[in-house]
Order: sequence, then structure tokens, then C-alpha cells
Amino acid sequence: MTIIEELKSELLGKSFPERVEISQEQVVVDVDTFLKIQFIEVEAWKKDLEKCPAYLRLTKFREAVRLYK
Repeated sequence: MTIIEELKSELLGKSFPERVEISQEQVVVDVDTFLKIQFIEVEAWKKDLEKCPAYLRLTKFREAVRLYK
């Protein structure tokens, strides 16, 4: 399983708070749309995944929602 597949299985189809603060300057207010767009961008990225802005946002989101549990 790739890193992206792991993120998808961990994040898609789950319920999350209405607002998720992933950093001081970034707050997700529409989680479903956010995840959809980030995964589209990650899948289109052809360079080093660690440098992909969408991947970085997804990992921040994952860490932020872990705090809610």
C-alpha cells in the first residue's frame, strides 16, 4: 500500500469536526471538498512527494484530526 493509499483509507469516508485547524493560518471549513482537492493534487504530482504542497496539507490535516479523537 502506498502512502497515498494509506492516507485515503485513513481519511476518506470518515466524519470529522466541522472546522479543522491544520495550522495557525489554515482552517479547513469544508472537509469533504478539501480532501477531494488535495488527493487530486497529490495524484497529479510527479515530483518528490515530500515536496508536494497538497501532501503536506494532508499530513497536517491527519495530525490535526488525531488531536480530536
